[in-house]
Amino acid sequence: MLALVRWQNALIAVAGVLLGAWWAGWGAWHPVLAAALAAIAFTAAANAWNDVADQDIDRIAHPDRPLPSGAIDVHAARAIAWGAAAIGLVFATIARPVLGLVSIGVLVAMWGYSPWFKRHGFVGNIAVAILASFPFLYGAWAVGRPHAGVLLVAVAAPLHLARELAKDIDDAEGDALARRTVAVVNPAAARIFLVGALILFVAVLAPLVAGRPRFAVVLVPALVLCALAARAALRGRRGAPTLFKLAMLCAMLAFAAVRV
Repeated sequence: MLALVRWQNALIAVAGVLLGAWWAGWGAWHPVLAAALAAIAFTAAANAWNDVADQDIDRIAHPDRPLPSGAIDVHAARAIAWGAAAIGLVFATIARPVLGLVSIGVLVAMWGYSPWFKRHGFVGNIAVAILASFPFLYGAWAVGRPHAGVLLVAVAAPLHLARELAKDIDDAEGDALARRTVAVVNPAAARIFLVGALILFVAVLAPLVAGRPRFAVVLVPALVLCALAARAALRGRRGAPTLFKLAMLCAMLAFAAVRV
């Protein structure tokens, strides 16, 4: 079950909630804890829904995943997804009632991502990049200052977009069975969009770094990992998504280390 829900991604989502809360000035820990638990549950639901929708594709691209490998059957995966969605909605409402209402829309988008958005190329990439950046907003919202999380979402979304494009490049062979991703339709365009996403990431960071040499220094590991990931993707080598994930973690640590 842990493999189905991608427990590593759930931990990153929790870290995003905590960083968003810290960035917004923190406050009572109870709503932050509730938002963190909601993030874990929503990540579990999204990944389980994704695997249910991608069974046929994963038999080629990711045969070791729980469904194609037979470790979990599709009915159990659906039950896990819907159960996690319900639990997440409860915790989001406990954190802030309005956050519970917002989460209904988030869940609808997550549920529709694999069957619809993901199959339509760049639109799906943008959708998942925004959704994956929402933990920062949840953390800020949990302490009553949602506007403070917008900057973190703006920084994170382009980096998530680059990672999604890198994943599509790696998975192009399997995706060709059922999807029209950018990497399937036009591999060169996918690489151009990936570089563009990284340029946008740096552009959003630039005003924050200007005049703050310490912040620039602590961001170096994240930027180096982004460069290595882009190099791998542009050369057609696998592994870029993992490098982008490490870059995300380094960037989060940089923001946690230096309040700007």
